[in-house]
Amino acid sequence: MATIAVTPVSASNGHSAFAGARNLLGLAIAGGLPLGLFGLVNLAGEGFGILPLFFSPYAIPGWLGAGIHLSLLFLIGLSAGLAWQRGGRTIIGWVAALVVGMIAFPFLAPWLDSLQLALYVVGLLLLCGATAYRVSLHAPLAGLLMLPTLMWLGIGAALGLTMAAAWTPPFALMQGNQQPIPPSV
Repeated sequence: MATIAVTPVSASNGHSAFAGARNLLGLAIAGGLPLGLFGLVNLAGEGFGILPLFFSPYAIPGWLGAGIHLSLLFLIGLSAGLAWQRGGRTIIGWVAALVVGMIAFPFLAPWLDSLQLALYVVGLLLLCGATAYRVSLHAPLAGLLMLPTLMWLGIGAALGLTMAAAWTPPFALMQGNQQPIPPSV
């Protein structure tokens, strides 16, 4: 007598041997997109004679400030890629706004005074905090990758507001506009 055995056959769920490599490639592309966009903006700015001025506090060299800025752009893209892979399709607008603000900052810095720079960095800090929150809802690791950006912008905001308060009236001493004392006869 012949017996028939029922063997369950499941449909492919999309996990193949190359799924891990595909995810890593997607993360590398997501991390590189903000860097590529910065390169294009830098190329266009150089064509017009506009060079970026990077935030380099505590007498660190400008090239190190530029490296930190570019690595933060990579981390923002990487965290967006992680959140995207976990179904976070709604965060793209937030990430795009943060990336545009971070890319524009070094090109706007030469034309802004200390108070305007401080307020710009505070705005970026708030935008980064909101973006980090939304990204971390989809992938907790992505939220952790946003922490260096939050810390760097926090340092920039604190230093910028301190400098703006120290050198802006009514807090600073005004000595440059005083009339000279006439010589006594």
